[in-house]
Amino acid sequence: MATSPVPDDIGRREADTLTEDIARLGSLEKIVQGWDETQQRTVLALRDGWEAMYRECLRRLIRTVQSAPQGATGLREAAADPYVYAVLRTLGLVRPSLQERIEAALDSVRPGLEGHGGNVELVELRLPDTVILRLLGSCHGCPSSSLTLSDGVEKAIRDACPEIRHIETAGRQYAATALTGEGSEQRISPFAIGGRHPWLPAMRLEDLPRNSLRAREVLSDALLFWRDPDGDVHCYRNACAHLGMPLEEGKVDPAGVLTCPHHGFQFALESGECLTIPEVQLEPWAVRVVDGEIQVRKDHD
Repeated sequence: MATSPVPDDIGRREADTLTEDIARLGSLEKIVQGWDETQQRTVLALRDGWEAMYRECLRRLIRTVQSAPQGATGLREAAADPYVYAVLRTLGLVRPSLQERIEAALDSVRPGLEGHGGNVELVELRLPDTVILRLLGSCHGCPSSSLTLSDGVEKAIRDACPEIRHIETAGRQYAATALTGEGSEQRISPFAIGGRHPWLPAMRLEDLPRNSLRAREVLSDALLFWRDPDGDVHCYRNACAHLGMPLEEGKVDPAGVLTCPHHGFQFALESGECLTIPEVQLEPWAVRVVDGEIQVRKDHD
């Protein structure tokens, strides 16, 4: 006889009950925090003792079940239950799930993003090795969004989850709030602040009309500049992600899509994303506008 699927409302009720139980335990912990040190140590020792006993009991139970026919399958199904998983995680008997580790990595960079009016969210985890993200608030559409993604968010995810091989950005849905114009400083990636290299002048803002490209060499680096229709400036290494050919002769359509003049690869200049092969992108540089002067900084060696 086929087993009927668990109704969604039962799954929601279980999740709500688990959330309520966790909140209740949190309230009790706050009460204990108000006790004197001797009382706190007594309660913590009692908790640690019970946890050690439960941990060893469950470890032996898991070992016995695993040795039985179909035991490993049964354990995986049991661990999918939110209550079972929560207890096993608390006791250190299962490692954090991939999604938990990704969320923890994002939490580690959120303070820097939120300090500049931005954020990031996990849109989708496509097993086994692909993450879809969305930059929010001031990070979305910011001229340095690709630098924020590569130097901050992607690094955090790859450090915590080396099995993730592909990190992609979802379609943009939030308006940008970047600051630009004469006498003001264009918003830069929070991960570009405090870098080792100095800011270097590249050109005057007036020499870069909106929706146009300009190539400049700053020290020994060939760079490509684009000013979007809103007036924000974007900067990349002047090299196609395909074969490294220069891009300044490429055509830019009204949507800010650059077509490489050599082999037809297309790039979204707002983010540096390659629309032809999503796995590659233009190499972003930190850029800002101060008193009408476009300045760049090398934040990688």
